[in-house]
Amino acid sequence: MPFAFGSAANGAAVGGGGLVIPDVPEVSDVICLTGCTKMREVSPGGTVQITGTAMGSVKYVVFRGEKKNIRVEPDVATETRVEATVPEGAVTGRVRVLSATGSASDPSTQTLSIGSQTFGRTGKLRITDAQTSPQKAYQYGSKRPTISFVVNGSTETVDLRVDIVNAGGDVVRSKFLNGVPSGSTQKVVWSGLVAKNKTAPNGAYHFVIRGNDGSNAQLSSRLKRQRKKAKSSRARSAQDPFGFRIYGYIFPLRGAHTYGDGIGAARSGHTHQGQDVLAACGRPLVAARAGVVYYNSYQAGGAGNYVVINVKGAGGKSHVYMHMSSRSPLKVGTRVKTGQRVGTVGTTGASSACHLHFEIWSGPGWYQGGTFLDPTPSLKKWDRYS
Repeated sequence: MPFAFGSAANGAAVGGGGLVIPDVPEVSDVICLTGCTKMREVSPGGTVQITGTAMGSVKYVVFRGEKKNIRVEPDVATETRVEATVPEGAVTGRVRVLSATGSASDPSTQTLSIGSQTFGRTGKLRITDAQTSPQKAYQYGSKRPTISFVVNGSTETVDLRVDIVNAGGDVVRSKFLNGVPSGSTQKVVWSGLVAKNKTAPNGAYHFVIRGNDGSNAQLSSRLKRQRKKAKSSRARSAQDPFGFRIYGYIFPLRGAHTYGDGIGAARSGHTHQGQDVLAACGRPLVAARAGVVYYNSYQAGGAGNYVVINVKGAGGKSHVYMHMSSRSPLKVGTRVKTGQRVGTVGTTGASSACHLHFEIWSGPGWYQGGTFLDPTPSLKKWDRYS
C-alpha cells in the first residue's frame, strides 16, 4: 500500500581568551520508537527519538508533567539525535532538551501524545522474504524506494512499523501497519520526505521492520546471508534487500556516450554555453532533476528541438536540453519528476552529429534573469553514480 513517509546561536570564538560559546541544541522532530500506537503517540515506559542539531551536548530530555516538567537523562546521544524513555507522570505536550551547560532548546514544533495504556510487547516477528527497489533513487524521482516483504508473527494478525533509517542510525520516517495477516506480503513505498516534509538529503538509507514495541523483526537465514554479502567489500554487486541510496540528480542521457565541446568553444557568431554529450540518435533523455517545463520549442538555426525545465529545489535554476530528434511531448507548465523521459537524442537545428547539448542556468532561470553556468562538473559527477 503506497504511502508518503511523509533562537539558537552557533558556536563562535569571542574575546581575547579564546572562549567558545557552546552550541545550543535545536529540535527538528520527535517520534516514537517503542511503546507506540502512532508515530507521535507513546505509552509511559516507551522510548522516543528527538532529532536536531548539537544533540551530543544534551544532558536532559524534558517532558511535560501534570504540575511540573519532568527531566530524564537520554539513553542514547549522538550529534544528530537522542533517545529517551518516557517517564511515569509525563503528559501530552511538546518536548525540549537541555545541554550540559544548561542551554535549553525551544520546544518541539510537534506534540507528543502520551497514552494511558500499559506498554506491552508485540511478540516475535520474522521476515522470510524482502526486496527493495530501486537500489538508486532520486529526489523528487519517478521511481520511489519500495520494499516488498513477507512477515510472519506468533498470532493470526500482527501490528508492526516500517522505519526509514539513515546512515547515522536516525529514524527519519515511520509507517505503522496494524492488523497485518501473518504470512502475508506487504508493500511499503517511501515518498523521500523527512521531517517537516523536506526532501531527504543524499546518502544511504535502509528499511527496518519492527514490532510496535520497537523490537526488530528477526530475519531468515537467507536474508542474513544476503545482507552480510552486500556489506562485504569483495561483493560490490550484491544488494542489501533492505538498503538503497538517494541522489539529488540523475545523468540526463541514458546510454553509451562521450563528451564533446564544453563552455567557451567557438561557434558561428556566438560562444558555446553548454556541454555536448555525444550518443546515438534515439537514446532516451530524462530530466536530470524534477521541475516545471518553462519552454518547449524549435529553433532551425540553433537549438533544434529543445525543452527548458525550471528545476525544483535548486534556487531557481533551469536545465536546457537541445537538438532532440523531435519535439518533447511535455507541454509548458507540466510538472516533471527526476528521471522522467523528456525526449530523445537527435541532431536537429545547427548540429552536425547526434548529441545532447545541455545547459544549466542560475536563478531565476533561462533568459529570466539568470546566467549560464558550466554544466560539465555537475554532469561528470552525476555520470559517476548514475
